[in-house]
Amino acid sequence: MTPEAPRDAQTVDAGGRTVAAAIDGVRHARLVLHADHRGSLAEVIDLTNPFWQQPIVYAYRFTIAPGRIKGWGMHKLQDDRYHCLAGSMRTVLYDGRVGSPTYQAFQVCCFTAATPALLRIPAGVWHASHNYGDDEVIVMNFPTRPYDHAEPDKYRIDPHSGLIPFDFTLPDE
Repeated sequence: MTPEAPRDAQTVDAGGRTVAAAIDGVRHARLVLHADHRGSLAEVIDLTNPFWQQPIVYAYRFTIAPGRIKGWGMHKLQDDRYHCLAGSMRTVLYDGRVGSPTYQAFQVCCFTAATPALLRIPAGVWHASHNYGDDEVIVMNFPTRPYDHAEPDKYRIDPHSGLIPFDFTLPDE
């Protein structure tokens, strides 16, 4: 057959679970969406779920305008726990933890209305969230530490600086 083309790599198992390598400590958990003619429901916080093993001590929401990127950001003391409430977003993770078994690895997690999920980002993992849709993205974060206004646990790098080698262009392949 012409033209020759490579075969796609496996992305999910027979149960629909992703087979992509994950950064050590990252947890990307798809939520079960229950839908009928009236709308839909997804359980977000279930304290019996291991995702919520650390207590909820603080919460805030943030937005991302269409086409914009928030990040790179990183915390040294806290984990972030995201739930995307609205919009189409991909969060790119980069493991900057020297000594981690996944040091310098990337992981990409996507969120849409049809694919609700929770994402735990461990301390030391750089993250940038990209709104690739036409509507504002709204995200709730449930960090594992309250915000310290006097000494913020927040470190930033411009996503276009090249210090973290990731191309945010969205290919059509």
